Amino acid sequence: MKNLDLPTIELTRPQEPHDKREIPRLVAIETTNACNAKCAFCPNSVMSRDRETMSEDLYRKIIDDCATFQVQAIEPFLNGEPFMDPQIVPRLQYLRERLPATKLRLYSNGYAMVPKRVDELLGIGIDHLYISLNTLDPAKYQTMMGLRLERTLHNIEYFLDPSRRNRLAREITVRMTRTQDTTADDQARFADYCKQRNVNCMIVGLFNYLGDVNSSLPVPSFPCEHITRVDVLSSGQVTLCCMDTEGKFGWGDARKESILDIYNGPRARKYREMHRTGRRKQIPPCGTCNLFWPSFDGLSCPRRVQFGLAYAHYILRYRPFIKHRARGGSRLP
Repeated sequence: MKNLDLPTIELTRPQEPHDKREIPRLVAIETTNACNAKCAFCPNSVMSRDRETMSEDLYRKIIDDCATFQVQAIEPFLNGEPFMDPQIVPRLQYLRERLPATKLRLYSNGYAMVPKRVDELLGIGIDHLYISLNTLDPAKYQTMMGLRLERTLHNIEYFLDPSRRNRLAREITVRMTRTQDTTADDQARFADYCKQRNVNCMIVGLFNYLGDVNSSLPVPSFPCEHITRVDVLSSGQVTLCCMDTEGKFGWGDARKESILDIYNGPRARKYREMHRTGRRKQIPPCGTCNLFWPSFDGLSCPRRVQFGLAYAHYILRYRPFIKHRARGGSRLP
């Protein structure tokens, strides 16, 4: 596993005592890095890693690791489309069986969520389903994602039917990534589409994926939310984050180490230290990444105030996202 341009780290430094070890708030598992879309704003289409599906033994090991510390949330998704994994349904069932109290969040572009697959998901216990729809214009959708909008919209209408909706997921968010071609009218129509169906609406600006995607948003100064999570690639490598699609800035190997050991290893601790002390821009590749979701965990009170103000300024100045909550949440009464 390659780790490029990392700062000097004392790799022989012993692990923290068990009572001082931090616990990740989230574990993301790339059960597959294959995708059926070719989104221009996502580096998956130009990723050099071989397309593969995670082995069942490795997947179960990761879930079993998480059961030892009761992780708050799991996302079986990273740099691929979950429904390109032929075993995604039994894998979700195993996750729910082993981690009944863990939040299960699932991301999909919705294209492969055909009625038969949706019926298999009913009752599993998905807490939050995110659908990356991005536009309601068929021509733009074809250009942007390489898929047919009609099929995706049909799938969405099927699972939003009142007879299925609440059995599929407790909360549903439909998401748009705002590109240079996205107009104000596009955003208004998208928000209205979500409002009519009483689902959460999220419109998000472009991330630059370490320079692989062109984005005008600047690099923030506040800590990134990825320092408090563990992202496992389909190979088992634990990568820095979803922006590190090639796994160049690794933290460890889930095939050989436990998730908790990796999270408390020297590389992971170094990244948390640099972010939490205001030195995010000094550590590669974070100094070139504009991911703007913040982390305030593990901060002193003065640092919370400092970074909270920095985050508020960033949001007010650059307006990187828009959120509209569904009436009473996205769950039907």
